[in-house]
Amino acid sequence: MRKVIKLVSPWVLLALFAAACGGSDRSSSSNDSQSASPSSQSSNNDSHSASPNSQSSNNDSSQDSDQPDDQATTSSNESADDPIEESTPEPVIPTFGDIEWPCGPGSASGATDQGVTDTQILIGGGDDRGFVGSLGLNITQTDTIQAFVDVCNDMGGILGREIVVELYDAKIFEVSSVWLDACPRMFMMVGEGFAVDGFGEETRVQCQLAHIPAWTVSAAAAHGPWMIQPVPNPADRMSLSIASWISDTFPETIAASATVYGNFGATIENKDKVLASYPQIGFEFDVDLEYNINGEDDWTPFVLSLKEAGIQHVYFTGTCLPNYQAFRAAAAVNDFDAIYSVDPNFYEDTCRRANSDGVMNNTYIRSAYIPFEERSSSKAVDDYLTIMENTGGEVALLGMQTASAFLLWATAAKSCGSELTRECVLQEAAAIDEWTGGGMHVPSDPGVNETPPCGLVMELVNDSYRRVFPEEPGTYACNDSWSASFTTEWSEQAKLDENRVSHQFTD
Repeated sequence: MRKVIKLVSPWVLLALFAAACGGSDRSSSSNDSQSASPSSQSSNNDSHSASPNSQSSNNDSSQDSDQPDDQATTSSNESADDPIEESTPEPVIPTFGDIEWPCGPGSASGATDQGVTDTQILIGGGDDRGFVGSLGLNITQTDTIQAFVDVCNDMGGILGREIVVELYDAKIFEVSSVWLDACPRMFMMVGEGFAVDGFGEETRVQCQLAHIPAWTVSAAAAHGPWMIQPVPNPADRMSLSIASWISDTFPETIAASATVYGNFGATIENKDKVLASYPQIGFEFDVDLEYNINGEDDWTPFVLSLKEAGIQHVYFTGTCLPNYQAFRAAAAVNDFDAIYSVDPNFYEDTCRRANSDGVMNNTYIRSAYIPFEERSSSKAVDDYLTIMENTGGEVALLGMQTASAFLLWATAAKSCGSELTRECVLQEAAAIDEWTGGGMHVPSDPGVNETPPCGLVMELVNDSYRRVFPEEPGTYACNDSWSASFTTEWSEQAKLDENRVSHQFTD
């Protein structure tokens, strides 16, 4: 049973080597997991309804006291035998965070679309767990989708229809194989995320398979047709929450910034988004260093380049282990001091435990999700953790993203009733103009594909994470001025229309 908090990001980027074929290798609609404790309310308004009748009965007895004893006894017995109307308690309504679970019994029916029958809905989930360079990569996503499907089915499914989920493994480079298998069978893909989703986007678009992914990476996928994300990550938008905080907290550093990024598509796209957006609030990037995503034998030349240029702030994109840790160890040996900003995947248990010596201190992590350490301040985070603890699945930030995607899909699917189609699900999801996954993350408007201008910042301090902005647990900060718009070569290649939907594979 995996109970390790391990957060691996959409920008996890790993060795360039091929593996065997993709396709689903796990399928289940089992109902053996437990949900978080439901919340409910009951009315007691009827609990005193018998009092007036009792008083009336007593008054009648007093008025008839001159009657014979046997008649009085008969009257008393008749009164006792009268049926007492009992109140019906209100049904228990289970909740996830601050929203009602969209799962439960019902009478939905009809083979309304591919993968839908009178009794079942077939969906797919997926990760890159079979990648030989990092076995188990992002398995939290399939652990989470399975756990939430089981909980949903325990409640009655989607209006009585059982959800069946097949779990795919793209092994990093076999995304197209996943879509080829899913396209002719699945109703939709839900809560999946693939590190090189751009490799399979053309296949998905050509077969017109709709999905609500946990996250996307490439510009083509982030703006793809027939797609909605719970927290959008478009290629032409970015929240400057952490950039603004650095500017306010360490103003002397922003004019001497640098990027260090892996030679991998996802890290390059993310680096380019930073270079296109951070200068809008005064950042100046003097050095851009590309490293081998498989690792460097010697990080000293990178450190010396930064030191000689007088760099005070470094944006590093990639993985915490082993590359960032090795880079920071080289920086310590060469007495190079700076502050470091990184992506949400650095919020992971292995990274925290690897920093017991403090060599990676002064690392600041951006996030849109409430940290696990604050479960007592967020019912949604506590509910997610409870479900995963009950099932033994891997707990991770990407798992919460999958949970939010599933809940968004299930909420939309329930609204469709017996008219369940892919088009209906996408329309209903797009109609939700504020979504927080029950309180797990900042509010988003999934249908408009805009990055929310909100966030929070955490600091890695020895072997723990500490919230630094905003300071109150369970909260995040929002500011419309943090919304940055821009174009990059990647967004241009995606051929966005007036609604910012990609036509890269449809023209």
